[in-house]
Amino acid sequence: MLVKRITTTFLGLSTILLSLASCGSEEISTTNNVTESFDTITNMNNSSTSGEVSSQDPVDYSNLKLVTGENLAKKNNFKMEYTDLEDNIEAVCDFANSATLCIENYQSVYRTYFNGYGWVTTTTHTLYGWGSGVIYYKALLEDGSYLYKIITNEHVVAGGSSCVEGEEEYQIYDENYDENIIASLIGTNEESDIAVLQFVSDREYNAVALENSDNIKPGSFVVAMGTPIELSYYNTATFGIVSKVQEDSIQHDATINSGNSGGPLFSLNGNLAGINNAKLSGYTSSGSSIDGIFFAISNKVVEEAVSGIVGINELIN
Repeated sequence: MLVKRITTTFLGLSTILLSLASCGSEEISTTNNVTESFDTITNMNNSSTSGEVSSQDPVDYSNLKLVTGENLAKKNNFKMEYTDLEDNIEAVCDFANSATLCIENYQSVYRTYFNGYGWVTTTTHTLYGWGSGVIYYKALLEDGSYLYKIITNEHVVAGGSSCVEGEEEYQIYDENYDENIIASLIGTNEESDIAVLQFVSDREYNAVALENSDNIKPGSFVVAMGTPIELSYYNTATFGIVSKVQEDSIQHDATINSGNSGGPLFSLNGNLAGINNAKLSGYTSSGSSIDGIFFAISNKVVEEAVSGIVGINELIN
């Protein structure tokens, strides 16, 4: 997967902002007056392990018949419903748990090795990595199942130079079920690091609406949801505050790690505040580690990217 490395400078320190990614590297340098590099870099990888591909047939989306084309996403207002902060957070986590899924990226990977007689190249179809995603679109089908659409990061679904183009496959993992669901990639926007997938299932999931940008400001409480490090941490929730808001990103301190790529950042209203995609990592010149500086893509960028990918604005504001 593609790692986008962005080098910049804060308070005289050279810092490295890494997208949550794995397997591969593409550096984008915007260095300004760099004084010192960090000793180590924490790469927020989509954990890459080997795994077997399930034998499901892909859905023929051209034959789907909708009962209604309306997006059944929910616009929540939990802060009006709960006067107790703990109850409010629990309600957000409960809703987020049903709207957040793990996206597994399977790729055919080249491997070249010397077998004693000469160089041999083989390919293995394997679990290349995973990230998180959030459902934003839910449409009822005639057979009673649902068509779902998911927002994630572009680098979650990307391959690398060692991958066979055209043989990628995406599966939806949910620890509550024994079988994965095959998903189809609708499209990507590499510049904004956004991708959209779709799948059909009779499983009942929530779909999110966008939070009003006026409600996302420094000091606002937020909840991050995703699958970091290992699949056993499926839909882990973390809590924090918004630290800084910029036009294209939200800095916050709700802990995110490898595998949180593409996962949602929720407001306490229970609506989508942004898509998590990066963290600041490394050490200062004195050797102190940098902690608690995480980033999400703003809803403005998310809405523009998703609308461009699917060809229509399906997100509920």
